[in-house]
Amino acid sequence: MVDLVLLHPPTIHNFREKTVVLGPISDVVPSSPIFESYPVGFLSILSFFSKHGYRVKILNVALKMLLNKNFNLEKKLKSLNPIAFGIDLHWLPHVEGGLELAKTVKKIHPDKPVIFGGMSASYYHLELIKNHPYVDFVIRGDTTEKPLLELIECLEKNKTPEDIPNLTWKTGDGKVKVNPLSFIPESLDDYMMDYGLVIKAAAKDLDPTAYLHYKDWFKYPMAAILPFKGCIFNCVTCGGSGFAYKNICGRVKPALKKPETLFEEIKIIGEYIKCAIFILNDLRVCGEKYVEKFFNILKREKIDNPLVFELFKPANKSFLENIIKVSPDASVEISPESHDEEIRKSFGRTYGNSELEKTLNLLYQLDFKRVDVFFMIGLPKQSQESVVETIQYIDRLFKFFKGRETVLHPFIAPLAPFLDPGSLVFENPEFYGYRVFYKTLEEHYNALKKPSWKYFLNYETRWLSRDGIVKATYKAANLINKVRLKHGLIGEDEAETISKKLEIAEKTTVKVDEIVKSFKGEELETKLLKLKDEVEKAYEGLLCSKKELLTWPLTSGLDVRLRIIGALAKNYLKEFLKI
Repeated sequence: MVDLVLLHPPTIHNFREKTVVLGPISDVVPSSPIFESYPVGFLSILSFFSKHGYRVKILNVALKMLLNKNFNLEKKLKSLNPIAFGIDLHWLPHVEGGLELAKTVKKIHPDKPVIFGGMSASYYHLELIKNHPYVDFVIRGDTTEKPLLELIECLEKNKTPEDIPNLTWKTGDGKVKVNPLSFIPESLDDYMMDYGLVIKAAAKDLDPTAYLHYKDWFKYPMAAILPFKGCIFNCVTCGGSGFAYKNICGRVKPALKKPETLFEEIKIIGEYIKCAIFILNDLRVCGEKYVEKFFNILKREKIDNPLVFELFKPANKSFLENIIKVSPDASVEISPESHDEEIRKSFGRTYGNSELEKTLNLLYQLDFKRVDVFFMIGLPKQSQESVVETIQYIDRLFKFFKGRETVLHPFIAPLAPFLDPGSLVFENPEFYGYRVFYKTLEEHYNALKKPSWKYFLNYETRWLSRDGIVKATYKAANLINKVRLKHGLIGEDEAETISKKLEIAEKTTVKVDEIVKSFKGEELETKLLKLKDEVEKAYEGLLCSKKELLTWPLTSGLDVRLRIIGALAKNYLKEFLKI
């Protein structure tokens, strides 16, 4: 029997039927515009519950809908009978899909509790509980495993959850209660992510796609681990900044996993999958002693999987040398956001171009296998001209990788679809030169019912209007496409494909604008439906292809897929044939 079913919703619940110009909102993340990647917290919840004798099933509804046009959600939900259903609202773009999914659950299982969690759910906990009768509980904070287990135990025994920390809930007579936000653990060692348990659960359910993170995972597998929660930086649009963590989760300093725990997660992944392991967040936030201890463990134990390190700021030679010693096929990511140092500083990143370029030069000298550099559109003080200058700067960066230009992978994308709730800009937009269109949960829910990503945007800036952000994005996409072709990252056929997609996307965006201005109601929907085939031709891949984004060293190809299938088959046999 399954005790808890964790459901991951699509961005838009009925995306299979609607005509929506989703644009490039997800081109530089692993998922599609439906944002089918569920939070890594699902994995730690599954692991924590398993340790305490409870069974969790993950059902990636978004991915199921994406892979199979005939997937019947109601039929699938009817086949499940857990103590409760959990739905993530970590990223705000899941608000429409999440609430519609909750409605569907309640329609089929009116007596089953529906629990929401995640950063956005924590921010909007009162709106969720007060305004949506199909939401029974919200667990607030960044570490929900223990309160969630206590809630499931409480529901199982039909007890009242008066003493469960971090819980917002409704009593039997409809009264809203907000329990204190008192569970803020300083250590994450009890909440490790055991990927082995995920493989076993997928095999037991005979349903691997329910547990996959994103559509192309079997082609380009990747695993992620999280060394800490919280942040010491304050990037102004980030809902995971120190400011946001303090106000939403009550966390005033990062909570860490021990280096030994982090290595154990890496070791488990390596036993099942030969894929890149992404160490989320900048490990240096944990401190020099922590980093030294972690590297010493990796040197002693040795690992086969290539590691991907995220840098919040430029790195010195010693740190980068240590990475290469423990993982010769390592890659790094860094996000300077803009070429303009003043814009970068106004965003919350205070390093200069000379520091960035010194790091890039070191990465080249030390023979890193891949270097991703991310830039953004929609920043404070950023104009259309500045966006074009960023592409010109990107072109110049290739001089640091002379003879090995394909090591460098630059990306640029709009800050879309939403500013993060709880970020500095969201809380004080005028101060930073922003105008915020949507503030409430309901407003964001309604925004995702609109027919184009332009109307999703919950902001514009003093320097770039909504239309300006869209135009700058398409212009930047065309320019960076040419830069990629020039430096051999893509071939002429792929460059031509992206160019054609961009042309279609720009034209359909304009057509949708004209339809929205001229029609309403059913007539509007009818007119939009006629554009569906055209829109689907430019569904994604406008800024880059998933192949370029997700092809990490030594982690793709038939050998990797066979190893994953073998792990699933082995665990299936153990479960059902008792071998």
